[in-house]
Amino acid sequence: MSLEKSDAIVLRSVEWSETSLVVTLLTRSFGKISAIARGARRLKSPFESALDLLSNSSVVFLMKSGDTLDLLTEAKLQRRFKSSQIGLLPLYCGYYAADLISALTEHHQPIPGLMELLDQTLIELDAGQCPASVTLRFELHTIKQLGLMPSLDHCIGCGEPMTMTKPSVSFAVLGGGVVCSRCVPMQNRVLRIQEESWQTLKSVMETELHQPLVPLGRTVRSEVRWVMEHVIGHLTDRRLRLMDYLEELKR
Repeated sequence: MSLEKSDAIVLRSVEWSETSLVVTLLTRSFGKISAIARGARRLKSPFESALDLLSNSSVVFLMKSGDTLDLLTEAKLQRRFKSSQIGLLPLYCGYYAADLISALTEHHQPIPGLMELLDQTLIELDAGQCPASVTLRFELHTIKQLGLMPSLDHCIGCGEPMTMTKPSVSFAVLGGGVVCSRCVPMQNRVLRIQEESWQTLKSVMETELHQPLVPLGRTVRSEVRWVMEHVIGHLTDRRLRLMDYLEELKR
């Protein structure tokens, strides 16, 4: 056992006993962890509001071996997620971001840059930036950092560069990316998307974290959400509960 310190964002919190919580945290240095926070449910909790959902806090925890829960000993709030003051949609987008990271990551496996990506996403939602653009960039950059990014430039069947010869592009969900007309018959679960949607996905994927967000036109919002719902559903092997609250992103 070792005592560790890291910045962290609270992904989940569940009741453990009359006085304690089990919290899931995305830490900068140790990846996702789950820890018992003893006394966190008391009126005069030693953690105060540092364990509120999506709070950015500095934490100290005792890392235990095997599948045993870690033990949280200290947590100091650095920044609170405030999107509920703006509206329900940015709030749900933040909750969805936490749900997606929880579903795609393993415990104690740090992913460089992942906490920074979530932190920047929450800051942009709090600042009132377009939830559709913020969420799409978060999704694409998350799966890219995890090494799960679909191919958008080359056919997954033959490897040839994709060029527009038709007004739409074929996207193979199970195969993991775009597919040319010759290779389509060999793929299952193929989506047809318009060129504008394809170009939008590529532009968002290539945008650096602190660059301006790529605007999403009304004609592509519904289609890129449709694509991402299929991609995320395939990667997580289920439909994430919070997706049902993001229908407004398609409008």
